Amino acid sequence: MVDLKDIESVLAYNGNRYPKIDLHSHFIPVVYSEALESRGEKYPDGFKTPKYKAEGHLSLMKRLGIQHSMISISSPHINIGDEKDTANLARRTNDFGFELQEKYQGKFRLMASLPAPYKHASIEEINRCASQGVDGFALPTNTRGVYLGSDDFDPILEKLNEIAAVIVLHPNKPGAVPENVNEGLPIPTMEFFFDTTRTITDMIVKGIFRKYPEIRFVVPHAGAFLPLLADRLVLFFELSGKMRKGTVYGILQKLYYDLAGASVPRQLESLLRIVAADHLLYGSDNAYTPELACIYLADKLDKTDLLNEEQRKAIYWDNAINLFPRLNKAT
Repeated sequence: MVDLKDIESVLAYNGNRYPKIDLHSHFIPVVYSEALESRGEKYPDGFKTPKYKAEGHLSLMKRLGIQHSMISISSPHINIGDEKDTANLARRTNDFGFELQEKYQGKFRLMASLPAPYKHASIEEINRCASQGVDGFALPTNTRGVYLGSDDFDPILEKLNEIAAVIVLHPNKPGAVPENVNEGLPIPTMEFFFDTTRTITDMIVKGIFRKYPEIRFVVPHAGAFLPLLADRLVLFFELSGKMRKGTVYGILQKLYYDLAGASVPRQLESLLRIVAADHLLYGSDNAYTPELACIYLADKLDKTDLLNEEQRKAIYWDNAINLFPRLNKAT
């Protein structure tokens, strides 16, 4: 049952009380949506791809008090099964992001897509975007079943480590989804959390965070199931002698986490038992989350007693500025 007080709170919401930087925000270029339709994905992940208008995005940003949106592509991402076509789609998608950034004077800041796991095309796009001053890059948790812990990603991550990149991760449909269970349940409801947890765990196992220490990774949706799985990972890896004591928690504490989605109250409470608030970041999940839901979730985050005002300000603003110092100049 919907609480009328929640509805009243959403209608009265004033985001200007807390200026924000949005680390989990999406844009949808026409070239991208057309590519999805051309490969038969009219309803990827169980939902129709939203029609995107920058003006509508800006209107919601104003309502939520968002000064900058770090825009990226969402699931199912840009790999269309052919290296040349995927590289072309990455370029055209990123170029549209740069156009938005220029046209709207930095309100939008691009987190560039890469034609992963194709290494040469990805490194070429990293160099091209870096030369244009891109703020960071976006990678899916897997691309056509190839996960970030795979050796295929090593050359790409090596290049991103070389430039000390910020990488925002976004869940993708897993390489294989069990049949005859949870039929009709959209992929984002549960499988996104599984896939985020799966890829971060695999990266821990494969030593990715040790090999590429200069990359700052942002994990989506308050870490998905990682806060619940952490103790189990410690039990398996550390108490069994496969990893040194403190390794698992040490890695999780160095990662950054956006709070997009319904992170309040239970998920955030679990995450704060592991990670300091200075590694948490605001995320709206616009334009895939409906406007009223974005406002509702922001209102919940504004009011939760899990955070004090200093922590709230850091999550909304200061932590993002520390990750992207150039935002200070653009504000």
